Amino acid sequence: MKLADINQCTGCWACASACLKQCIYMKPDKEGFQRPVVETDRCADCGLCQRACPVISPLKRSASSKTAAYAAYSLDSAVREHSTSGGVFTALCEWTLDRGGVVFGAAYDENFMVRHCMVDSEKELWRLRGAKYAQSNLENVFSQVKVCLIHGQQVLFSGTPCQIAGLQTYLGRSWEQLLLVDVVCHGIPSPAVWKHYVRYRRESDANGARLAAVNLRSKESGWPGYSIRFDYEGHPSYTVQNFYDPYIRAFVGDLCLRPSCYDCQFKGIARTSDFTLADYWGIERQFPQLNDGKGTSLVLLHSIKARRIWDELSPQIRCQETNPERAVMENPSAIRSSALRQNREAFMTRYTQEDFGQLVEELLPPPPKQPSLTLPQRILKAIPHRKDAE
Repeated sequence: MKLADINQCTGCWACASACLKQCIYMKPDKEGFQRPVVETDRCADCGLCQRACPVISPLKRSASSKTAAYAAYSLDSAVREHSTSGGVFTALCEWTLDRGGVVFGAAYDENFMVRHCMVDSEKELWRLRGAKYAQSNLENVFSQVKVCLIHGQQVLFSGTPCQIAGLQTYLGRSWEQLLLVDVVCHGIPSPAVWKHYVRYRRESDANGARLAAVNLRSKESGWPGYSIRFDYEGHPSYTVQNFYDPYIRAFVGDLCLRPSCYDCQFKGIARTSDFTLADYWGIERQFPQLNDGKGTSLVLLHSIKARRIWDELSPQIRCQETNPERAVMENPSAIRSSALRQNREAFMTRYTQEDFGQLVEELLPPPPKQPSLTLPQRILKAIPHRKDAE
């Protein structure tokens, strides 16, 4: 059975989830990315895995002309404070939970590895807030989503665009009670690199002490120039502005992304999801009245379902409609793949053998001593060197 090419496979788990014989399992490759392995002696050659693969069997996207765009933020200041951008994701989750539904999204496990999980109460939503810059583990998640749908529950599934597409091709049909929310994704870093960096930080900052919390998008230094924060038990926290953290630099510098991210098939304004969420970078120039430095969301609505729900949420959200092309002008990751760096192989070969911070310093240009640009603006400057997505 021929699955997606190694450089196109997104590791979405759709093929393994669809296999009735359970002869496909996911296994980390040498870089730590999950990849499907087929036990050929048990394979019935039924083709279900190929039909479930969003790369082999791509879905038709909504027309970009039918996409609506908004700059928005939640009127709940507490929710907004603890959200990556404007808190719109929480509003969508609460809408789902208020209807007896469940929410699936990425969360940290007890070892701060990233896994998708199901949340059925508002008190657990904090687990799904915030950025997690590593590929999440989706083992058994697609089948859980299907069971909930069969039982008639409202379901919100959030993830990267490739994960959304993988769930859709796995399900094989649309469900009215399924709400799909993807994010503007720069790319998916290796879980192995993230695991190594967590250990590196613990040893560097706290002599290996237990990690209590991680926040990769802390607003303590403001939303545009957000901070990275690691909290330890019995030791001072590690906190630094995003420009200077070696993991964020490796991530944004495209040193540790999955090979498929360098030619992503899921970029663009047109999507297969209902909603796309992101930071509204450039809000201070486009809609200064919506910029108070606390975070503003970019929201794309792709479906009739999304427009109906958005109307229901309007009392909870301050927003301004805009043109989709204008909305993504300063968020290049929405429409363009990350650049394949010449020194990526050197990083992926050496990061476990050398000091992580020193290796990043060697392979990437140094950050400015007094940065005048936000991190998204620095990404934007690299646009001429990036390949347009189809």
